[in-house]
Amino acid sequence: MVIALLAFTAFRRTFQTLILSLSKSFFTLSKTSYQEKIESLNKKNLSYRLELKKNKKISEENKILREALNFKNKNNLSLVGAEIIAFSPSSWNQYIFLNSGSGQGIKKNMLVVDKDGNLIGKVKKTYQNRCKVILVKNPDFQMPVSVNNQLLGLLQGTLSGVEILYIEKSNEINIAEPVYAAFSPFASAVKIGQISKIERSKNNLFYEIQVDIFAKDKLPQVVFILK
Repeated sequence: MVIALLAFTAFRRTFQTLILSLSKSFFTLSKTSYQEKIESLNKKNLSYRLELKKNKKISEENKILREALNFKNKNNLSLVGAEIIAFSPSSWNQYIFLNSGSGQGIKKNMLVVDKDGNLIGKVKKTYQNRCKVILVKNPDFQMPVSVNNQLLGLLQGTLSGVEILYIEKSNEINIAEPVYAAFSPFASAVKIGQISKIERSKNNLFYEIQVDIFAKDKLPQVVFILK
């Protein structure tokens, strides 16, 4: 009887040890499998998010191209799309580089606009497959403009913004009047901004005119060069 009891006790201990060992192994396998499933789901989730972001970018680019096409057809202009590949962080010497150059028919002084025809800048220098563009607010930027398609002046970039020079005080001019590029074939097509401030200095023959430009401070990824 004692021997049988000892044998049973030994068997029970062995059985318990086996069950405990199997439980630990099952738990380890379950934990590993669970982690693998989580990693797999995370990878799929990342893949879906990247695909969604890609589709969103394509959708946005298509929208930009459609709007630019409307601007092109409406004004019968020739546009070359380009991407901004670099820019200057300087508040004084504001410029960008585009991935189109002389190899794509780009020349100095060609105007650069956004999808809506708002002036961003003009080509300063060309290379084979890229070009340097000075922005409207660059102090080196100058170009002839018209106010409300009537008065002619010279647009000048400044550190504090954009101004128009050489409009005589004998002319009628008002706040919020639109400012356009003043030379063919872009007259009235390329929008620059609107009059925001007019000062009539007694010691000056000309108005001191400030302009709020339409182009956003945050540059778009894709811009268009007028040929």
